[in-house]
Amino acid sequence: MYAGFALQRYDVTSLPFIPFSGTGGEALSNTGAVVGGMNNPDGSVSLAEWFKGGLTDLGAPPGLPSRDFNRPRVFGISRSGTIVGTLHTPAGDLPSRPFVYERKRFTVLPLMHPSDLGGAAIGVNSQGEVVGYRHTARNRTSAWLWSNGTYSSLPISGTNVVAFAINSGGAIVGNRTLGFLRRLLTGRLHCTGQRGYVLSQGAAVHLNGFVYAINDLGQAAGGSPPVGEAMAAVFKNGIATVIVNLPSAAVGINSAADAVGFYHPAGCDLRRLFIWSANTGAFDLTPDGYRSAQAAAINDHGQILGFGETVGGEQPYFLLTPHPTGVLTPKPLITARPAGAR
Repeated sequence: MYAGFALQRYDVTSLPFIPFSGTGGEALSNTGAVVGGMNNPDGSVSLAEWFKGGLTDLGAPPGLPSRDFNRPRVFGISRSGTIVGTLHTPAGDLPSRPFVYERKRFTVLPLMHPSDLGGAAIGVNSQGEVVGYRHTARNRTSAWLWSNGTYSSLPISGTNVVAFAINSGGAIVGNRTLGFLRRLLTGRLHCTGQRGYVLSQGAAVHLNGFVYAINDLGQAAGGSPPVGEAMAAVFKNGIATVIVNLPSAAVGINSAADAVGFYHPAGCDLRRLFIWSANTGAFDLTPDGYRSAQAAAINDHGQILGFGETVGGEQPYFLLTPHPTGVLTPKPLITARPAGAR
C-alpha cells in the first residue's frame, strides 16, 4: 500500500478544533477529511470539517430536545460521509442525546427508553447502520444498534455494555464489564476490567481483552490482557496478538491491518503515539514539540488523526499524512525495559 514505516515520512498538520479535553472530535474519513467542533461566540459548538487545508462550517445542532443541547461531540464518520456523535449541555456528559449528521442536516435520535439519562452514537458503517449505547435510569450503559429508524438492543451480557464500531459487513465490537455475581459464578472474581466482544451475524465472541475498532476483514484493535498492565493487541478470529510489549492500547485499524494507538515508554507516565504493522513492527510517531500524544484513528491511505499536549501546554488535534518529504520520521519503538525497571 505504501512504503514500510522505517522508510516513510509524514507531514504534520495542526487542526483548528476544540482541544480533546472539551467537546472536540475524533472522526477521520477515508478521504482525509477530519470533523470536529468549533466554538461559537454564544457558547454553543458547531460541527466543522477540515479537508486539504480548507475549513467548512457544517452548522450547529437544531436545539433539540431543548436549546441547552448545544455542544456536539463527534465520534465517527462513514465512508459515505455520515457523521455520528452525541449532544451535551454545558452541565457535562449527562444528559445527552445521540445524533446523526447526513446530507447537511442533523437528526437527533430519540432516547431508547423514556427514562434514560442519555445516549451516544459512536460508530457508523457505509450502510448507515449506527452503534452506540444508552445511559439507563440507574446510570448503567447498554449497547444498541440503530438501523432503518429503529433501535435494537445488542445480545451482550454485562453490567455495563458499550458498542464502539461497526464494519461494512455489520460486525460490531465493543466492551462490557461483569458484575460481582457474574464474576463469582464464572470463576472470574479477579477480573474487574473491560472485556471485549465481537458480534457478527447474531453470534457473539467474547475476547480476553478489550477492543475499540474493527476493519472490514473483521480484525479488531484493542488491548490484552484486560487487567493489570494492558498491552496493545490485534484480534483475529477471537485470538489476540500483542503488538507492543509495553503498557499500551490500540485504538484504530485500517484495511491493511495497520494499527495505531498509544504506549507508555518504560519508566514514563506520558503517552506516545505508535503505528504498527505485521511486516514492519511498531514505530513511534509522536510529532516533535509534543510532550505527549496519542492516536484517534487511521484511514486506508495511512493518514493518522491524533491529539496530545505540546511542550507549550497547548492541546491540539493533528493529522499525520505519509509524504516523501515530510518532517516526521518514524522511530523504532524500543519495547525492552531497561535493567532494574519495574
